[in-house]
Amino acid sequence: MGDDLEDRYAETLTWNISKFYVNTKIFITGATGFVGKALIEKLLRSCEKIDSIFILMRSKHGMSAEQRLKELFKNPVFNRLRDKNPDAFEKVKIIPGDVSLPNLGICEDDWNYLIDNIDIVFHSAATVKFNEDLRTALTLNTLGTKMLLELCRKMKKLKSCIYVSTAYSNSDKRVVNEKVYETKYNVDTLISYGQTLPNDVLQTLRFAKDIFNGKHPNTYTFTKALAEQLVLENFEHLPIAIVRPSIITAAWKEPYPGWVDNLSGITGIITECSRGTVKSIICDEQCRMDLIPVDIVVNTLITSAWHVVAYKSKNKRVYNCTSGYLNPITWKKFGEITHKQCLNWPSKYVTWYPGFRYTTNRTLHSIYALLYHNLPSFFLDLGLYCSGKKPM
Repeated sequence: MGDDLEDRYAETLTWNISKFYVNTKIFITGATGFVGKALIEKLLRSCEKIDSIFILMRSKHGMSAEQRLKELFKNPVFNRLRDKNPDAFEKVKIIPGDVSLPNLGICEDDWNYLIDNIDIVFHSAATVKFNEDLRTALTLNTLGTKMLLELCRKMKKLKSCIYVSTAYSNSDKRVVNEKVYETKYNVDTLISYGQTLPNDVLQTLRFAKDIFNGKHPNTYTFTKALAEQLVLENFEHLPIAIVRPSIITAAWKEPYPGWVDNLSGITGIITECSRGTVKSIICDEQCRMDLIPVDIVVNTLITSAWHVVAYKSKNKRVYNCTSGYLNPITWKKFGEITHKQCLNWPSKYVTWYPGFRYTTNRTLHSIYALLYHNLPSFFLDLGLYCSGKKPM
């Protein structure tokens, strides 16, 4: 009986959410990213009556935005949609632009069209490189968000805006509640520094020490925290919410189990472990990982946009999209599973016997890295160079 009630509730909720998206015009940034692809696919497949999806896209690597869109639709993530409803792709329209440019690089006509017509916004565009230089990270993650929020405040029909942050935007805190933690810095001042000062000068300023003294492990979490501050300043002016995913990994169910299209983050670690190229990871193996499948993240984004409208509240809406306490796994257990599967299903690109160890000792890790990472790589490159091939 209980399961039947839960199933009926889930069906009713799904129907209500689908109904919310009927005839809506949606604007998405970061559409070519891992989450962006999955978001577009889910919207087109499950919310069939949406009017259209406008995606911010720039020319890249000699390809026009139109060519990139065609390549995007060839991704296996769209296979299920292609079989079920191939006409749905016609609903996706390009807005040429770039989050690093003034007004997001959007021309005046497109800018005005978005202001007059958009109902829902998903802002997912960001640089997710942990080693990104500070100036670039400030431009893409913080200034880009500021310009997007300025656009949203002008939109005449806006129902809901969702900002995709990260569960690690407040990595200096042991417990992260569903709230925005105010920064001690003036975000506009830091953005100004990022636009006027060279990167080497930025690195010497006092605020940059927050990144290098342990409060923030990298420029990614730091600039995402600053962007959250901008969202905080707009809670009173916009129907907006923040969604904070943890470590996003391959799909659980949709569009099909195991879908992943990049080697970033945890996927890259698994791949290199399977090849035997990673022998040492600096980490406390007893710490809990926090993995969240990409389809859970996408469902949370879509539901959050509906929730902002369906349950109006004066509270500032922040949703931590994590799994740590619901379905926990430690780094030790992750390592055991990875090692076992690497042996059961060996990679055809294996270069060394798979196997690695965790250590919290940085000196020991440096020794392992020298012996098992740096030296083998050096001799491999030397061999390639001597044979007339390009070193890796």
